[in-house]
Amino acid sequence: MPDNQKVHVIGNEDIVLMFSLLGIDGTVIKNNENFLEVFNLLQNKSEIGMIIITINLSTEIFDFLIDFKLDNRKPLIHLLPDIFQENFEKNDVFLNKIYDSIGDTIF
Repeated sequence: MPDNQKVHVIGNEDIVLMFSLLGIDGTVIKNNENFLEVFNLLQNKSEIGMIIITINLSTEIFDFLIDFKLDNRKPLIHLLPDIFQENFEKNDVFLNKIYDSIGDTIF
């Protein structure tokens, strides 16, 4: 990522605070309703090179993010699963969509 690009995290208060200790700016989101408003503001800022999302989102918002990732190279979007959740790998929406796509292709 170029030197003039910044990383921004969107998540709950604990995660945003942990990233701020590393010098990464963040926005606390308490519910899905505010997410798209914050995301749209951030993705339009030229200095934002990467957005890390660390909250559980609705299926509609995940679908929106997938479409966004397919259509846009910048900013890079990374969904960080809740690693404190039991069996977190089973709840990873992107990973599950990849498995579903592979299954549809193979079978």
